[in-house]
Amino acid sequence: MKAGKLPHRIRIETFIETQDKKTGRITKQWSEFTTVWGKLEPLSTKDILQAQAINSKMTARCKIRFSSKANQIDSTMRVLFRGKYWKIDGEPMPDNESGLEWLTLNLAEGESLWQQSN
Repeated sequence: MKAGKLPHRIRIETFIETQDKKTGRITKQWSEFTTVWGKLEPLSTKDILQAQAINSKMTARCKIRFSSKANQIDSTMRVLFRGKYWKIDGEPMPDNESGLEWLTLNLAEGESLWQQSN
């Protein structure tokens, strides 16, 4: 896949728990998992209606280059693009030819739970 087809920098974040060594207190926060080249596009009205028919809140898609790190992305993570958070809706889908060229992430607009660290 040519780099020009993936013009956006996409940050993937994961929710982690850390424990304070002194107090033992556990804190939860979003942390950068990886930053990749990709292309984020809003869905057409037709695609949004089809998603709603199966109770999906998907409103955009993001295509990213396949890599061993990208292959670890799952639906518990979120996407940050141009200051907006997106929930990954379902598992990433590999390309339909080799399965090793790109992944497609179905995205739903972020909700307050996904936008803030807890």
